Order: sequence, then C-alpha cells, then structure tokens
Amino acid sequence: MAGASVAPPCSFFARGACRNGDQCRFSHAAPAAAGTPPSPAKQAAPCSFFARGACANANCRFSHAAPPPPVVVVGRQVSSGRALCSFFARGACRDGDACRFSHDAPANKGSSQPPTPPHRPPPALIHVPDGAPVFSIDVECVASGPQHHDRVIGSIALVNHGCEEVLHLLVLPDVPVASYLTPLTGLTAERLQAEGRPLAEALGVLRDHLPPQAVLVGQNINKDVEWLGLKEGTDFAMQIDLAALLRPWNTRFGSYSYFGQDHYAHVWLGEEHTRAEGDAHDALQDATVSMRLFRAYVEVQHDADAVAAHGARALAVTPKPSFAKLHPTIDGCCMGNKQTCTCGAPFFS
Repeated sequence: MAGASVAPPCSFFARGACRNGDQCRFSHAAPAAAGTPPSPAKQAAPCSFFARGACANANCRFSHAAPPPPVVVVGRQVSSGRALCSFFARGACRDGDACRFSHDAPANKGSSQPPTPPHRPPPALIHVPDGAPVFSIDVECVASGPQHHDRVIGSIALVNHGCEEVLHLLVLPDVPVASYLTPLTGLTAERLQAEGRPLAEALGVLRDHLPPQAVLVGQNINKDVEWLGLKEGTDFAMQIDLAALLRPWNTRFGSYSYFGQDHYAHVWLGEEHTRAEGDAHDALQDATVSMRLFRAYVEVQHDADAVAAHGARALAVTPKPSFAKLHPTIDGCCMGNKQTCTCGAPFFS
C-alpha cells in the first residue's frame, strides 16, 4: 500500500522567513537527526517578524524562541583600547557611535582576516489587520528631581494614520516640579496651570479615543506605553516600534545601527521635516513625524533595495548631536545622555 504523500520542505521556513504559517503548502517539519524518530509534538513555526526584531504581537501564534546566541568575549580589549560592547555583539546596541564601548568586530581566532559579516537581513514586513486603526503616540515629561529618571508626564499627543491631530493633552503634575525642561519640551508652569488637567483625567480621555483594536506606532513606543500605563490586548491591540523598522544594517560590523527619530526624519522625509538644532520636542510634532515615518516605511517595505538605500544614507549622514548631549543639564536636572550624564543614575537600555 502506498504511503501518504509528503510535501517537500519549505525553503523559507528553513531560513525562519515563511509568512504562510500553517497555510503553507510545503512542509514545516524540522529534519530529524539520523536514527532519531520525529517528535510527535508539533512545534510552532518560527516567527519571521520576531527574527528581525519587529514582531509586536503579544499573542503571536508563531515561535519566538531565540536562536543560540553567538559566542563572544564580553569585555575583550580590542584595537581601540575599549572593551567590546556586548549589546553590539548581539546586534542590539542603540547608542551607535555614541556608545562608550567598542563596536570593532573581533577577528577570527587564529586568523589575521576579519570575520565575514552576515548578509543583510530582509526588511521587516508590517501587516496591519484589516480595519485596525493606526495611531502614533508621544509623551513629553517634566523633571521631578535631579536624576535623569526623575520624570513625570507633562503632555500627551495622539495622531491618526492621516497625520491629523486626535489629541494634544497637557497634564498638570501632582508632584513638585524641579524643572519644566522648557528648552526641550516647550512646557512652562504657566501653560500647565492654565491648560493642564490631572493625569487620571487625561488618561481617561486618551482611552476614550483609543479603540481596543488600535495599532500604536512610535520611536521606542514601548516607553511611551509604559509611561501611560496602557495594556496591550486591553487598551490597544499591538505596537510597532519604529526603531526596529528604520534601523539600518551596518555591513561593516554585521549588525544593526540605531539612531534617533530626528536623524531618521532627515534621511527618510527630507530637510522640511528635520528639527532645527535646539528646537523644543513638541509631543504633537513628534507624533506627527512618527506617523510620517511609518507611512514612508510601509510604502517601500517590499522593495529591499529602497529600504537598504535609506539605511545606507542613515549610516553615511552624520547625525546631529542630541539635545541631551548639547545640554547635559537643565536647571540642575540631568538630561540622561550616556556620555555627559552628571547624576550617576543607571541606564537600563
């Protein structure tokens, strides 16, 4: 009696990049080791979005199991005389050229030749569920103390997919304010006293305008969500971090490089959307730029060469120094740049 027909293996699945999941007409079965019977337990296919650092679905039905980490010697002294950056070695350093550790690629043991950098990964592909509204969100904070972690919410902005303002709320802090960080935020005591509302009221208004099926986008969006106390799966459906979409692949080091939103705006959107050095970070303006960046990426996401060209330009153009680097403190409050930090508080990312 003839055996059951076996589908040929899926070459995309083997690379962790098949987007068809259980609907794929090719086999997603992992090859069994010689002499070892296949496991009866069916394992989820690896998530290609997670593999590229861009899956924002907390209920993803594909596997988020991480591949074995590369073997690196953390703290090894390299040619620059600085210790090797362990985040860079994992392709996850967000400080780029501002990092105080070395981003030199270590040479292969026993070889004078540098290692061959990995091939450029394909662009992350974004799929927004049909009918799901997309919003960008941004929070600006004022300082409640001298350390760079001493912050409370001062304003909240919500912008829709058409880059139109939905909300721009000012929040009246319920703790003493050490500095309104006016050169950065544009906020003043007088403005918040006149137009601000209690945080609980502002969050209620925000939730009223945020449907549970909403998709949130933004640069390091998880931090804004954390500040606002929003819950994925309750207050909104999923979040998409622009940092994971726009990070360029650095072929020199075989890893991603990370930049701030202002640099991405300059590269992807042009001079007209570039903030002048020293301009305040208005929450509404930042949320609008976030949405424009998201739309610009989605428009070319299927064109790997176009995405790579933007990435190459991001690496070639020298970023302007950040506001925090130019102004290490405001009113005695540390602004939290790793190179110019004055307060000594730890950094968590």
